[in-house]
Amino acid sequence: MAHTHVPPGAPVRARWLPQVRLGWETQNARWWWLGLAGAVVVLAGSVMAVWGMFPIDLHEPTHYAGIMAPTCGLTRSVVAVFRGDLAMAWRYNPAGLLVAGVSVAILARLVWGTAVGRGPVLRIRPGRIGWIALGLALVALEIRQQGQAPLLMTTGLR
Repeated sequence: MAHTHVPPGAPVRARWLPQVRLGWETQNARWWWLGLAGAVVVLAGSVMAVWGMFPIDLHEPTHYAGIMAPTCGLTRSVVAVFRGDLAMAWRYNPAGLLVAGVSVAILARLVWGTAVGRGPVLRIRPGRIGWIALGLALVALEIRQQGQAPLLMTTGLR
């Protein structure tokens, strides 16, 4: 295992602060799995937006006890986004807006990268502050989703 030498007195902020870089990459092959995942979300969300939800129960066991997870309502939220009802998407799960948007962007990146031969790459290193913020956001989402339990316990979108 390689160790990097950090001179005494060197700033440690690089480990704490998030780092974001945007660049271009010509190797599209390593992005296929991510593009495929985006395509599945876009295709499934669009199909369910037109013909209704799949008749499969995807709830975890705690859902039936009234305990909501941060992911509760995520599918219904993504479907509401593809129906154009952003207010309902927010009510079901705010993360659905993010999932739908990122899925469309990743699919567009895959198509662009395939057609042109290179595509944009966003590299994010969250750093300690980023991981702490993400953890706090998940806790806040959990609390919010628990407050939405009556809505999330209904059968939802048709």
